[in-house]
Amino acid sequence: MSDSSAPVQPAASEPAGPQTAPSEAPAEWKPEPRTWTWKDLFTAPMLAFKPKCMLVSAVTVIALLLWWMALLAPIGSRGSIEEQLRYASDTQAWHHLVVWIWTAVSLVIFGLGATLVATFLKADLLDDEFLSFGEAIAQYKSRLLAAVLVPLVLLVLVTGFWGLLWGGQLVCGIPYAGAAVYVLAYPVAFAFALLAVLVTVACALGLFLFPGIVAVRRHGWFDNVVDTVEAVGTKPHLLVAAVALTTALAWVAWNVGSAAMGGLNGLASQYLPYGKDNHLVQTENAAAVYRTQVTDWFQGRSRAYDFNAIVREDEVRLTYSTWAKITGWGVAGWQLLIVGLLVGYCLNLVLSGGLLTYLWVREDDYWDDEDLQDLDKLAKELEEEAKAEEAKTAADQSKTQATTG
Repeated sequence: MSDSSAPVQPAASEPAGPQTAPSEAPAEWKPEPRTWTWKDLFTAPMLAFKPKCMLVSAVTVIALLLWWMALLAPIGSRGSIEEQLRYASDTQAWHHLVVWIWTAVSLVIFGLGATLVATFLKADLLDDEFLSFGEAIAQYKSRLLAAVLVPLVLLVLVTGFWGLLWGGQLVCGIPYAGAAVYVLAYPVAFAFALLAVLVTVACALGLFLFPGIVAVRRHGWFDNVVDTVEAVGTKPHLLVAAVALTTALAWVAWNVGSAAMGGLNGLASQYLPYGKDNHLVQTENAAAVYRTQVTDWFQGRSRAYDFNAIVREDEVRLTYSTWAKITGWGVAGWQLLIVGLLVGYCLNLVLSGGLLTYLWVREDDYWDDEDLQDLDKLAKELEEEAKAEEAKTAADQSKTQATTG
């Protein structure tokens, strides 16, 4: 006989307490791409202000100037090598070949320097980290081939279109028959010439974009060429507007720096007492002469027919004291350094604008690259912390409900 006072146990099929619905597994975390707008281009001035990048850009510009000086600088009374090839009737074909080679090497120099700068800029903008030179070089090594071949492929593309056009004209140069073909095919020839012009413009816009593309997209060099072409063709009207805005920003930056330097000389010359006898005025004037001599040498310009420059140089050389000349060289040295950094900053500004423009017109590319899925480590850590916090909260709620039930 059973004991009636014994507590009744709940049936096995009955729930022992309030049940909580099983929480759904959290969806896999995926980074959300940022929506870029034209307003982001105004971050280029701050993004470009990186001393290491300014130095690399300045060296790149100086290397380009020296390279073209070798071709364009006057050599005695015979003119430059380029002039001698251009005006000699038996060397005009060599002239075109030499200029093409000089342009190709210039693009290689630009690609190497610009891609290194873009590597720094990309890390600062997308990875939220500041790279040392060693870290940047480590990333840069894998991009060297693309930095060289992408601009060269763009040059070959332009050369191919104009070469085909020239070949057609060569055929049409055949007496009688060629002229007849030219008359009949002129609309087609015009359409192809228009296409060649558009391809040239597109490749020029590609030069604006490709350093940022190579820095962001860790693809093979040919894929980077395709990325560049796609980026140019995606939103060409926005790309042209971005180029115009970036050029305006660089123009403002250059003129602001030039105005600051010129203002120092102007204040000394106009407002200090004793006029030309003031030592500071003499130092500024001597510095202006020496700085102009160096910049003209870099640009390969002859001063033989610049009468005003000759007068200023003779005034400094014949009437100024040795101390004024020494201090003038010192100030000129600072000015040349500042000019170099200013040039580097303007190039940085252009490259920053190119990177931001690429992210604007092709914002999905950055997030679609499987090789770049590990760039948001911090966000992934936050996601793991959120998952742990969610699990802890669910466990606390279950414990509370079991206690109150």
